[in-house]
Amino acid sequence: MNRHLFITLTCLCLVFLGSDAQPGFVYRKLPVGYTANIGLDAFAKEATGIASTAFDLTSVLPAGYSKDGTVDYTTQLQQGIDTHTEVVFPDFPVLVNDKGLLLKNNSNAVFRKHSALLLQPTDKKNYSVLNIIDVENVKVYFPVIAGDRKNHKGNEGEWGMGLSIRGSKNVTIIHPVVTDCWGDGIYIGQSAKTKAVSSNITIYNAALDNNRRNGISIISVNGLKLIRPVVSNSNGTLPMSGIDIEPNDSWALVNNIEMDHPVTFNNAKYGVVIGLDRLPGSDARDVNITINGHLDDGSSVGFWLGGSKDTYAKGTIPLKGSIQVIDPVWKNNVTPFKGYRTYDFAPQCKFRNVSIQKAGSTDEVKKLKLQQGNKKNLEIQ
Repeated sequence: MNRHLFITLTCLCLVFLGSDAQPGFVYRKLPVGYTANIGLDAFAKEATGIASTAFDLTSVLPAGYSKDGTVDYTTQLQQGIDTHTEVVFPDFPVLVNDKGLLLKNNSNAVFRKHSALLLQPTDKKNYSVLNIIDVENVKVYFPVIAGDRKNHKGNEGEWGMGLSIRGSKNVTIIHPVVTDCWGDGIYIGQSAKTKAVSSNITIYNAALDNNRRNGISIISVNGLKLIRPVVSNSNGTLPMSGIDIEPNDSWALVNNIEMDHPVTFNNAKYGVVIGLDRLPGSDARDVNITINGHLDDGSSVGFWLGGSKDTYAKGTIPLKGSIQVIDPVWKNNVTPFKGYRTYDFAPQCKFRNVSIQKAGSTDEVKKLKLQQGNKKNLEIQ
């Protein structure tokens, strides 16, 4: 795509991935058929309409501003965002520091064809380039974010995020392109300040590549739709998953999550992870997750369904609800599906119409059913 050409030239590492890539990992260019830019014409028209009257953040930049992404304009951009409800980003890449940018309530932000946020290399263990924190009613069109993993100044930490959504509600992100982050491409969780859970989050056509920890981490949310995300080449520090649903503790919520035709490609460890072992506690928790049409190609493990701990404290309540994985296709994996010993505290987990494509092997689904059979709360069809 033309709007992402500069990322190909300056932000993506297509061959050499640096010393943080784990032994044996080989970056693979995303096949054309897996691209995430389909069905976006209506959103592009909508974004053009907003941009025609929105405040142009280019106007807050100093005279003689740089257009090559080498000068830090974080302060100027944030001032423009703080004072306007609709903004359009400069039509060229801009450098931001590890404070990142924070969007406000009831706002729209539009990235143009050549807009991008490039993170200034940092030694911080924890950062986020674009923040949607403790706000509501926010819509972001076509954001492009490149992290600092190739030029990061330290070796510690795994929490450098491209886009953070925390404690926010009614958020829509259209076609985010996030690459090269020290941690996750996108992180969705609860507010550090109020502990509020994110809710009613919709992300269309995410394209996330070469992020060091996960493409998307889903930690705490009630109401999330991921429409046709494409997540590739997550590598560097565990879990190294395309999409990872993994609450930190029993205070979290992971409910009403829908994924429509997610593609995970060549992630170093996992295509999709659902790990709920830390969620059961003394309060009842509903977990409802539906994944329709997941395709994993070439990740080491196509799908990992984590189970329950062997023991929990007295009074711990098993999770309720259901996990439905419909029409998954896992191909070219070392291990198509990884399970766990027990699912006694898990919600009902059903995998329907599973397809496994593995060179030189047949009856993989039959083998999987035999391996995972007779486990409480797990059914594979």
